[in-house]
Amino acid sequence: MPRLTLVPPTAQRPPPCPVEEFQAILAELHACRDGETDGPAVLWLINDLMRYCEDRLEECDNGSAEGAALVLRRQKFLAGLTGFAEQIRKSNGELSDEFIAFLATAPAAMDDLTTN
Repeated sequence: MPRLTLVPPTAQRPPPCPVEEFQAILAELHACRDGETDGPAVLWLINDLMRYCEDRLEECDNGSAEGAALVLRRQKFLAGLTGFAEQIRKSNGELSDEFIAFLATAPAAMDDLTTN
């Protein structure tokens, strides 16, 4: 019988999702709006978007004032996304007009730039 080999934990986080993948997820969600995409495929996209946003939230938490502002902005976006995700799951992948409008705020919420 084969033995399991345990991988020791590391302090390194996996690299964050590339911005191009984030943009592709958003584009695919907009394309799903036509209603021809099945519910499970939409739910996978929502999960991918949430994973990306969670990764971006963790990577900006560096203890600085700028990092704290980014964390707050991203937490707020992620809270909204979580609410929409629950609605989308309950409707088996149906995307509302409100969710599509919310998606338009995603790039600003996940961007690293701060305003002065």
